[in-house]
Amino acid sequence: MSGPARGARPERDLVILVHGLSRTRHSMRHLRRAAEAAGFEAQCWAYPSRRHGVRELVQSFRRHLLRLGPRGGRVHFIGHSLGAILIRAALLEPVPFRIGRIVMLAPPNCGVGLVERLSHLTFLQRIFGRPSAELGPGSRFLRRLGTPAAEIGIIAGSRRFHPCNPTSWLNLALNPAAETDGTVELASTKLPGMRDFLVVDANHSFIIADDEAIEAAIAFLRRGTFPRPAVAKAT
Repeated sequence: MSGPARGARPERDLVILVHGLSRTRHSMRHLRRAAEAAGFEAQCWAYPSRRHGVRELVQSFRRHLLRLGPRGGRVHFIGHSLGAILIRAALLEPVPFRIGRIVMLAPPNCGVGLVERLSHLTFLQRIFGRPSAELGPGSRFLRRLGTPAAEIGIIAGSRRFHPCNPTSWLNLALNPAAETDGTVELASTKLPGMRDFLVVDANHSFIIADDEAIEAAIAFLRRGTFPRPAVAKAT
């Protein structure tokens, strides 16, 4: 079998970015630009997040990944909120390329408490979209969901309130003492086997545009760890 043509440039690693619930691929534009500036090829996968259940969305994402086919470079992933869950689920089965690193931004890995608190409201799915039914702490789907064989870095937010995030208002009223990013509880973002974990001062909806989170995400793709603040030496 012949190797690559002499003088041919090696294929760059690809970063696939997956947006969250009720968002679009445009919400990931800051991360995409940062990935491209860092030398990666980058693409955003867009999907109708409100119209289908989580399992249907996972299958749709897998079809997209299978169409990529074999690649010379690795394929990394950055997912926000529900997007991180779709990445996690889709990569549990074989794909035709080498999986690189995964960055999850504000992922509801163990569910969202607000979903459970409002489950008695019949119009919940009309407000939050069909996937919300499978994102509660008691979700059978999440309890049975495994972890891909990859290096995973998780970035969680700690800003509990933002006036432009509707779930911030609900959490403030229903669970004011909880440690959340306005939507997801801090403890619920964690995942057994994760390689690194970082908390930034950002709200759930806006963590994807937070400078510290973006810098940390790109650093993890490159090195497999998040940057740490320098410790001042005693004089």
